[in-house]
Amino acid sequence: MQFKKVMTGAAVLLASAPAVMAVGSATVVNNCGFPIYYASVGQDYTANMQLLQGSFSEQYTQEGVGISIKLAPNATTSGPVSQFEFTWADGKVSYDLSNIDGYPFSAGGMEIVPSLQGDSNNPTCVPVDCPAGESVCTAAYNAPDDTRTMVCDQDSDLVLTMCPGGAAKRDVEVNSQGHVHYRVHARHLPRRA
Repeated sequence: MQFKKVMTGAAVLLASAPAVMAVGSATVVNNCGFPIYYASVGQDYTANMQLLQGSFSEQYTQEGVGISIKLAPNATTSGPVSQFEFTWADGKVSYDLSNIDGYPFSAGGMEIVPSLQGDSNNPTCVPVDCPAGESVCTAAYNAPDDTRTMVCDQDSDLVLTMCPGGAAKRDVEVNSQGHVHYRVHARHLPRRA
């Protein structure tokens, strides 16, 4: 009889607990052949640049707060910095890439891919692609008045891959201004007889 009362009490407590919302996360993956540094900053906090050890992931936890993951090929934000920006609010996550403060990754490119891509309810839940080799990414913010924000349901994970095509067969040099330069190796083909 005591066991039945305990179980009934536990069921009442569980039924009255608030529902846990499923939310996704934002991830940055370094697929480049050189170090990338990041700092995740929000409305009420700042952070120092840290070395990206393969990848960095952050769950959407601050509703209504814009988060910017600043990305650079060096540990300072005084040079060119690309930004992966997102805001979680009202069951949605808004996201974009910003190159307003420079585009140090133009040689290798970058791409955000949402895990749950667009349908008729979420037509703007689509990848944001900055192809390698383009000095200006038209899919990213390049000026403050651009409109480049996409929107997905809150349970969609966003994965930003730096250098989505990889950095194979390339030498990489990061100069003192933080610009990345690639030297592509020429393939040696056999001579025809």
